[in-house]
Amino acid sequence: MRHRQEDLTHTCEPSLRMREVRQVERLKQEAEKIRTWLQAHSADRRGVRGGIRKSNRTDNESAKMATGKGVIQGYTGVAVVDAQQQIVVDAQAHGVGQEQELRVSVVEAVQALRADATVITAAAGYHRQQAKITSGL
Repeated sequence: MRHRQEDLTHTCEPSLRMREVRQVERLKQEAEKIRTWLQAHSADRRGVRGGIRKSNRTDNESAKMATGKGVIQGYTGVAVVDAQQQIVVDAQAHGVGQEQELRVSVVEAVQALRADATVITAAAGYHRQQAKITSGL
């Protein structure tokens, strides 16, 4: 009976009302922290194409990435392997969701290990018409 009356008058027990007030205040404080962080780190949020890169406040260098199991917050890992010995000669982790942006930096990272006759192969995810590698190839 008391609950029906409280529903009709839109009142609730004082402890519930205080908890609600505290929760709203906590959410307001958290929102202010996020606003302050976004203002202080506006340059860090620019993506390669100039747009705003969505980021995670806890790990702002990571990126949202589509996987077979949905979207996750994480890193793209790339490795360069010697074809003859299958030894990893360079490995990098980047907070971007697309591999095309990484191709040039990966090739440049192993420039000292390459000879004039070195053949570079890459997965199809690295293909993009606009990007031309001109560092000695």
